[in-house]
Parts: sequence; C-alpha cells; structure tokens
Amino acid sequence: MAVEPGTPDALARAIEQARREAFDATPQGWVELSDTIMTRVRGLVRPAEPVLVFGPDGPEQDDRGSRTYVSSRVVVDALRRVLQAHPTHTPERIDLALEDGRLRGVEVALVATYGVELRPLAEQVRAEVLDTLRELLGVDPELDAAAIAVDFVDVVPGDPLDA
Repeated sequence: MAVEPGTPDALARAIEQARREAFDATPQGWVELSDTIMTRVRGLVRPAEPVLVFGPDGPEQDDRGSRTYVSSRVVVDALRRVLQAHPTHTPERIDLALEDGRLRGVEVALVATYGVELRPLAEQVRAEVLDTLRELLGVDPELDAAAIAVDFVDVVPGDPLDA
C-alpha cells in the first residue's frame, strides 16, 4: 500500500504526538528503585569460571588432550541444592577458591536453626560438600575436607529457609 504524499504514516503520527506531549521528569523514587533492582540482579548473576574435572588417572582428558571442565555456576548450584535439603540449615553464600581452573577450596556461609549443635553440623556439611564435589568433579587427590570452610553467619528459630 502506497502512502499518499502529505499523509503521515503511523510511525510519523506517533513521533509527532510524542513531541507534542510534555516531557515528564523521571517519576519520583525511580532512580532509587532502579539502583535496588540492579543491585539484586548483579547479586543473582555470578560470573562463571571453568572448574577442572578429574578422572581415575588425574585431570579428565579426551583423545586429543583437551581437558574437561564444569562451570562454577553448576558446582555452586549443586552444592546449594544439597545444603538446602535439610530443615536445620541453609547456605547464605558459597564461594569457590580456584587456581588455574583447579578447585582449591570451598567457603560455605550457613544459616542454622537455633538449638542445633553447630560443630557436628559443620562436619556433616563438610562431608556432604566433599561428596557432592567428588560426584560432580571426580576425585582430586589435593582436595579434602580440610579445604572446606564452614562458617555460621546466623542462627534463626525454625526453618532457615523461611527466615
């Protein structure tokens, strides 16, 4: 369909209408709200790093010598799922210590339920983390339970997932 000269098309009419309307300033509180939203988004999106996978004979390699890696996001998500399975504790933060793609340690910040014995819980969490890492990444002879730090950052009444 041809546009007749002198008859504005829909886009031209919309532009003309927008120019006629008064420009409203940024709505009150929008800047603060925008900053809050972006801070939360940045907190959710973690940068990913490759984590080396181990086989029975050392680092996993294919026929060409290429090593196998798993995303650090996958590792952290697997650990989070395991640690959220109990009503007595939940992770607030899980940090991986990597050196040239090799996992050297894990720091877990936990929120626990009031009344739970923390030392045995820390040992249980270390064992669960190590088992999960070995299932996902294979057995790294240089990574053991001593490389897993468990810190309790809060104690709450009831299920920490509800807090």
